[in-house]
Amino acid sequence: MAAHAGSPPGPGMSRQWRQSRQSWPRLDPDTAEYFRRALETLEEGLSEEELALFTPNVLSEVSQHLPAVALDPGGSRLLLLLLPQTPPTTLPTLLLHLGGVPRHPRGSRVLEAALGRVLGVLGEGRGVGEDLEGALGGLVRLFLEQDLGGLARDPNGSFVLRALLAVLGGGRDEVPPPKGAEPKTKKAELKAKGAWSLPEGAELPPSFRPLLEELAQELEQQIPALLSPACASLCLQGALGALRRSQSPSCARFCRALIGCLRQPDPAHQQSALLTSLQDPARSRLLEAAMTVLDPPGLRELFRGHLRGHLRGVASHPVANHGLQRLLDHAPEDVVSEVLSELGPALEEPLARGHPGVVLALLGAALRHPRLQGEALRWLFQALRCWAPPHHPHCVTALAKLRPLEGGASEEGAVLEPSPAGSRALQLLLRFRCSSPAPCPAHNAPGHAPSDTLNGTDHAPNVPDHAHTAPNHAHCNALNGSGHAPSATGPAPLPGPAPISRALGALSGAALVALARSGPGSRLCDVILGSKPARKWLLKRLKGQWLGLARDRFGSRVLDTAWANGNPRQRVRLATELAPHVPALLRDPFGRGVVRNFSLELFRRDRPQWERLQRGAGPKGRGFIL
Repeated sequence: MAAHAGSPPGPGMSRQWRQSRQSWPRLDPDTAEYFRRALETLEEGLSEEELALFTPNVLSEVSQHLPAVALDPGGSRLLLLLLPQTPPTTLPTLLLHLGGVPRHPRGSRVLEAALGRVLGVLGEGRGVGEDLEGALGGLVRLFLEQDLGGLARDPNGSFVLRALLAVLGGGRDEVPPPKGAEPKTKKAELKAKGAWSLPEGAELPPSFRPLLEELAQELEQQIPALLSPACASLCLQGALGALRRSQSPSCARFCRALIGCLRQPDPAHQQSALLTSLQDPARSRLLEAAMTVLDPPGLRELFRGHLRGHLRGVASHPVANHGLQRLLDHAPEDVVSEVLSELGPALEEPLARGHPGVVLALLGAALRHPRLQGEALRWLFQALRCWAPPHHPHCVTALAKLRPLEGGASEEGAVLEPSPAGSRALQLLLRFRCSSPAPCPAHNAPGHAPSDTLNGTDHAPNVPDHAHTAPNHAHCNALNGSGHAPSATGPAPLPGPAPISRALGALSGAALVALARSGPGSRLCDVILGSKPARKWLLKRLKGQWLGLARDRFGSRVLDTAWANGNPRQRVRLATELAPHVPALLRDPFGRGVVRNFSLELFRRDRPQWERLQRGAGPKGRGFIL
């Protein structure tokens, strides 16, 4: 849970904040001491039986001292710990009593946590749906009677308002962890995923959408005042997401009102107001949220009215490039085609500035629109300087780093070390199905290799003179997988365009092992193992290396994917290679999981029984635990 602020948001609201603080109810010293001791008892640890007796007794005292107990330092912490065990019948009462303190630093925490339980209780069907509907309706009316804009601008009230919008919309959008955050355990991920989502098969009460639309209508009228500070802007984003999830007709109107406010002309700037907003860290998030809900005509109007002709600057801007990525994530085919035509010749610029997300968004858009795959592949190969057929064997080296080839080639036998962005690009490209040759650039006459156009200057790839005599259509056919250029290794049974599949197929066994041992590389191996002929090829190339991979953090993931997608015969081969090394695997933290999931001890003890169980698990089984 994000941290709530404990101080007023600004000098203009300090007087109002002090007045409201003086009017907040407080516990008498004896009652505060009771809840402090109850908190200490709970934190010391209780058995299940003790907790079953402790919770009702404390909650009965809590109900007599609401909302003051939620504002007390010890009482608020006690409530936060007891909320997961709180009976659903007490939840409506708790919501109604806390509706008057959404701006309190501690009261807002408890109210937000209580709102987080609503969707789970509704999905369980505990018979309190009508009471919860009434409580949420009362909460909405209370907020509407007060200053809803002031609540959105308050650092603490903003959390409560966003939580209420998420509940009325049926869930909260998943927010990726910040860069550098430690990976969560599997149980923590499952718990976080289900905390703010409606259980599968459950439906929202019919009254939730009208309540959501009332809140959204009031926010829509105050959009100009809610563009800042950041907490108010987040409320607008929350309203957009909730309207989209609930499939409300008001979503389009709210979205267009937001965009209309952001594109109002600003005398201080000569360029389009929408471009200025796209470069602003706070307003760009609003535009990105709007792009996720705009219909195709709206996205087309947004692009052609404000972004067309400015894509090179947008793609190279440290903030605006994220808005371009969101546009490509949802744009129709004609808009993506125009983006490719304008940005394709200068695709090297965002890569040089460290914005690989633009390239990934283009590849993702081309994956959705197969007719654009050949053109997207051509521009990418030109940007990475591996367009000419002599450079095709080294294209994977450039793609793995999303960095142009230095000197036009790479060292023979070099270990492939993909970056996270490069791995993602290769994963997308392996899913390409280019069915027709990409048209060659009009400015390149037959007999000349295509050039990289950057800032109006043509940079011809550094290729031998004899390479320039190859027809351009042969280049296109090779890039689209429809032609087969001479290769010493022959065509590899890998998916994707022919140059990429041949380059991956030419990797040595040591390079494949190094690829499987790296985090980004293991993700690429997962995609390869998803294809039946490619899986057979990779299993053969990694034969004899599975013991080392089983004892590696990322290599064990690749082994697990190979096992999950493999047929019984392939599993027998894997088990035969690993079974003699069970003692060594049991001494390794990752190897122990392999022994358990693959039942290698049963394989050594009773192979016929193991094979019978494997046939029963099916080709997609993940093994079994005995």
